[in-house]
Amino acid sequence: MGATLERWVTRVLEGTIVACLAVMAVLVFGNVVLRYLFASSLEVSEELSRLLFVWLIFLGAILASRQHAHLGFDSLLARFPPGLRKAVILLNAALMLTACVFFVIGGWEQTKINLGNSYPVLGIAYAWLYAVAVVFGLGLAVSIGLNVRDVLFGRPTAADLVLTQNLETRVAEEVDQLAARQRGKD
Repeated sequence: MGATLERWVTRVLEGTIVACLAVMAVLVFGNVVLRYLFASSLEVSEELSRLLFVWLIFLGAILASRQHAHLGFDSLLARFPPGLRKAVILLNAALMLTACVFFVIGGWEQTKINLGNSYPVLGIAYAWLYAVAVVFGLGLAVSIGLNVRDVLFGRPTAADLVLTQNLETRVAEEVDQLAARQRGKD
């Protein structure tokens, strides 16, 4: 059940990110066309695109954390023995969880402060902008917790004990997974 919930949350995050990108593309492209062809514009375009961009970035960071897709400097960590790698990952997780607490507390305070302040054109509260910090802090904390669980209670390989991936490895793994699924359908 836990894996199913995790896949469902991942799909929701991916879908939300795609929706943000799609709406941003339509708004920005539509605004360019309107300005050049009709000397008009969508007033809401700039504010909504900016708000969606902020949400997209923070939701993408949560997703990237769980998928180990962040950029990282792991050449030193890769040389450590597995036990020391686990210790470094746990220390890193503790520091990141501390930062998550700051995000949640600060985001919550800013959200409350900005409930009465509205975007001039959108007319919605600026709290929507700051609420992303709360969602990010909570989402990243869950992701960190799952990463720690995998390292401590799973059967981590040497690659699992380095929480970043290079692009070539990631693409190769995804191609292998797609090929395996395709073989299963045939």
